[in-house]
Amino acid sequence: MYPYGDTRTDTLPVYDDGDDRAARRTVRLLAVAVFVAVLAVTVFVSLWALADSDSAPDRAVASGPVETVTTLAPPPEFGPPPGTDLAPYVTSRKAALAAVRDERVAVVSLAKYSTQAQVKTLVGTTPIVSLLVAPPGTAPAVVTGDLAEWVKGQTAANTAERDEIKKLIPTVTDPAFKTFYNQEVARLDKSLKNFAPTSTMVFGVVVRGPAAALQALGAKAEVRLVDVADTAAPPPQTVYRGLRPEEVTKAGEPAMRPA
Repeated sequence: MYPYGDTRTDTLPVYDDGDDRAARRTVRLLAVAVFVAVLAVTVFVSLWALADSDSAPDRAVASGPVETVTTLAPPPEFGPPPGTDLAPYVTSRKAALAAVRDERVAVVSLAKYSTQAQVKTLVGTTPIVSLLVAPPGTAPAVVTGDLAEWVKGQTAANTAERDEIKKLIPTVTDPAFKTFYNQEVARLDKSLKNFAPTSTMVFGVVVRGPAAALQALGAKAEVRLVDVADTAAPPPQTVYRGLRPEEVTKAGEPAMRPA
């Protein structure tokens, strides 16, 4: 019945697949390890790139040139600012002069315009720091050097300004502007006639002296006010203000000495 032999009693060979399972498990573990390693490297590179981009501007700022901006402070000023009510100011400064006991710098405002020679006679041996001048038709100025040299330079400047305005007038069509420019020419013409160093253009003088000398100046009829500073050595660049005879109610009004 079984021409090819009876195989019912044959024993089939038995194969052990433990090694296959172990090999497959090893491959899977290796794949997982590779994936984790790649993921870790990717995260690390991403974080490093982000941190580098955040710090790049800082490095650029640190490595680039640094520009230093220096703001120059305005020069110190002494004297009544424009708009100051003069009655209380004069009263308070006279009291300050009476209380001085040491050497000071002071602005001596005169009762009327004077010549440089008259001012030197008035202050006597008290050292002069600078002169306060205002020729007719001009704004006040402080002269610390030679008065004749200042007059020469100011004359040239006013002459040039007047000549430029004269050239401009024929081109102006607005009546108001034409009137203004004509008034400016007239003002400058008058001022140029009074720019001699010997003219009565001095309205104040800055001096340095002991308390007794300053108080003696304050008592003279030719002197309107001796305005004492807090020290005998203010900074060299200090801008001094005095009182012109035409400044009656408020300091700085009018802005120019009348022509």
